[in-house]
Amino acid sequence: MSSDCCSVAEGGERGIDHCPRCGEKGHSVSLATVGAMAKTDVEAVKLSAQDYRVCRNLICPAVYFSPGITIDKIGLRVPANFKEKNYEGPICYCFDHTVASIRAEIKSSGRSTVQAMITSQINAGHCACEVKNPAGTCCLGDAIRTVNSISLQLTNGLG
Repeated sequence: MSSDCCSVAEGGERGIDHCPRCGEKGHSVSLATVGAMAKTDVEAVKLSAQDYRVCRNLICPAVYFSPGITIDKIGLRVPANFKEKNYEGPICYCFDHTVASIRAEIKSSGRSTVQAMITSQINAGHCACEVKNPAGTCCLGDAIRTVNSISLQLTNGLG
């Protein structure tokens, strides 16, 4: 599946929208992302808007919002990595790289190949982050931050 989510976005913000639950500014996310992530019972009721935002505030239950519509994390098909504490699940939803698998690789080999693997798949046109990633954005940045965090934890004897 070809994707434009990992390329540089064109244009700017559509306006400044803030989460109705916590007040944090959300970034635009496509209807395709929201539709792919929302549970079936949520879809019919809440997928009437065309312009959605995502709230990345860890402690806020809201994930997607549009004027008059809020979809909480319990309304998602998969956990959103940015909404979970002590998360071990997927960081890269397209190629199934998890926090746990990244940690295991670093522990066993002293390094992670996840950045090179994801980059290779992006270059081959196999990325589908706008549909598979709850944030609706490329997961490469999240993967790199995860690798750096785990490496630091292990270096400091915390992992």
